[in-house]
Amino acid sequence: MIRNGCSTTLQRSSCRVIAAVVPALWLAVPALAQTKRTPEPAEPAAAPEPGEAIQPEAGASVKSLFNDFLHYARIGRFQAANAHARALLAHPKLDPVELAQLADADPQSIHTLILIVKNSSLSESATKVFDVIHQGEFEMRKDPVRIKQNIDKLGGDPQTEYNAIKHLSESGEYAIPWMLQALDDPARRELRPRIVRALPKIGKSALNPLVIALNNVPDADLKMIIVRALGQIEYGQSIPYLSKLIATEGVTAELRTAASEAIARIANAIGHHVGESPAQQFFALSEQNYNEHGSVKADPRDPIANVWYWDASNRFLNKIAVPTAIFGPIMAMRTSEEAIRFQPDYRDAIALWLAADIRREARLGMNVESGEADSKQAADETRPPNFPRSIYFVRAAGPAYAHLVLQRAVADRDGAVALGAIAALQSVAGASSLIGSEDYKQPLVQALEFPDAVVRIKAAIAIGRALPTSPFFGAQNVVPILGQALAQSGKGNVIVVDPDGENLNRVMGLLRNPNITVLGEANFLKALERARRELDSVSAILLASDIRDPGLSAAVGALRKEFVFGATPIIVLTKPKEEGLAADVVAANRGVAQVDAAADGQMLATRLSRVAAEVGQTTLTPDSALELALEAAETLRGIALNGRTVLDFGAAEPMLVSALASPSEELRVTCASVLALAETASAQRALSDLALKTDNTESLRVAVFGSLADSAKHAGNKLTEEQVNELVKQAMDEPNLNLRTAASKALGALNLTTSKASEIIRKYYGG
Repeated sequence: MIRNGCSTTLQRSSCRVIAAVVPALWLAVPALAQTKRTPEPAEPAAAPEPGEAIQPEAGASVKSLFNDFLHYARIGRFQAANAHARALLAHPKLDPVELAQLADADPQSIHTLILIVKNSSLSESATKVFDVIHQGEFEMRKDPVRIKQNIDKLGGDPQTEYNAIKHLSESGEYAIPWMLQALDDPARRELRPRIVRALPKIGKSALNPLVIALNNVPDADLKMIIVRALGQIEYGQSIPYLSKLIATEGVTAELRTAASEAIARIANAIGHHVGESPAQQFFALSEQNYNEHGSVKADPRDPIANVWYWDASNRFLNKIAVPTAIFGPIMAMRTSEEAIRFQPDYRDAIALWLAADIRREARLGMNVESGEADSKQAADETRPPNFPRSIYFVRAAGPAYAHLVLQRAVADRDGAVALGAIAALQSVAGASSLIGSEDYKQPLVQALEFPDAVVRIKAAIAIGRALPTSPFFGAQNVVPILGQALAQSGKGNVIVVDPDGENLNRVMGLLRNPNITVLGEANFLKALERARRELDSVSAILLASDIRDPGLSAAVGALRKEFVFGATPIIVLTKPKEEGLAADVVAANRGVAQVDAAADGQMLATRLSRVAAEVGQTTLTPDSALELALEAAETLRGIALNGRTVLDFGAAEPMLVSALASPSEELRVTCASVLALAETASAQRALSDLALKTDNTESLRVAVFGSLADSAKHAGNKLTEEQVNELVKQAMDEPNLNLRTAASKALGALNLTTSKASEIIRKYYGG
């Protein structure tokens, strides 16, 4: 049985070497020597080139440039090879399909490219050539004309049939609609036995369109063919759809028996129980889709993935292409809907659908806390026009479901889903629905310890605004977290660990900018020690693949076990001959990617952005950081004004005082208004220092004099004698009347035992 189509040169090489030498090209090296089909050429030697590098001929064809590129690479003439590669990539008639066919015609071409990428200075050029070849392979395998020709060739002699099946396997899911159409065509009945034999040999890639067709094709014989094909392919994701068929009214006993036999065969092959009812089975599949389990995950090599639908009017399977990043969430929503159709009150399935919808929006770059229309939604054509935002559904479901979504987000350390759930909770839940002793209410309190600082702050804001009056576990953390929000600046903190000092400094230089602080060390443990001491949070960690004591695997494992780093994006700087190690670490850990240790700044930024999106990390800009700080300050003001909540407002005073030095005047004014409600001398004196400082703006000083007056009315005079004297002086002598008036109000509110009123009046005596 063929599970994966590996026929063309690129695909054969790719299938033989799974451990990924080149992340951007999805190829690998370690297994190559053990599975080669033809003798390997000698590894190119980087011999010096005498004289000038050989330049491509003017007007050279794509074929000659490709062949010359490989030739010069094989003999170690890398400058000449690079010149030909650049000319090839810039050729005005470069056709990916033609290049893929050229590669297929030369059995050694892909192996040569792999060696070049791994061992020479031509890595960048070879990588780009690989990209074009891969694009050509992709275009060839989905071409309907080519697919239909191969279906017709199934009727040929045994060798022709074998080759046709091989090519249809390459086409994978793209071949299924046309194969089913041929099976449904009375004029092609003579081909039917050959297509039936070929269908299961397409392998795993056939499953997504086949399971959709299973319960939609009207012909019972065609259903039977699909049932038997699914049983032979032997993947667990077919079982819920087979169970759905069994539960459908009007299905023949023969078809039910065949579906039951297929389920038993698949269950035996996968070796585990898949749930009793169709609802449970679909929910289990939803979990796999949501978690992007390897057996259902879209191919990360391709930028798009297909979601299949049955067109009843045309009796044909149609696909909707979506960005690969949202394929998992979309399929999780789809299979959750199936579970809910069988069991409408299936709480876990409903909550999973809600979480998947939030994750889908986040990966499209949408603000999951907003209910406004967003043009980014257009990238997902599986959603109908005017499809509501994710927060609409979570709000409508109510606080209990929002808590379930948040519970999942906390367990997964998914910041984006957590933010969506918290935003919904804020808008529909009061104190009694937000926190309490019930288990389902615990995720919001648990979110106060979330790895992502924004999630912690949003959780604290939600709790703070609810003004809880009953004690609860974790209450002591709310106000300090709100205070920490006041220091948010939108700047990131990145750790780089590389024992190679030269590369360490190079990478640090590429990452460092006014909005990023970079901490670098040669030793992993020393870097962590410094991070805990010097940084309030960590945005990303870059680890060289050759770190020791601990090694790469142990270091990543330690980070993932520590809650604060549990969802931090990690980039592996892959050194030569350690591609396999890096690939294993990436495959075993969520939120980890690899890049060549010599990568440039753009490549590093791209990888970091991609991994941050994968883990749902929230990236703050200076503007969004200020907005969050203001939101936290207003929440603190509400706590201070309430007076009955169990939250201890005083814990935020040091952070509020520090925020009086913020570059934002708006934040300084807001924090001053909050400090006015404190009863401490330190708060009042900080307000006085800010208001009396003559190089501050007039608007700031007038506002803070007002807060000082409020503080005095609330707590009485707690200023030092020096501050009182300066306040009197400014109330009497400040040239600016607005400032003098504001100062006088603050002075009056102090209600000094020795009144300065007489002195102020006499100052204006006119005789």
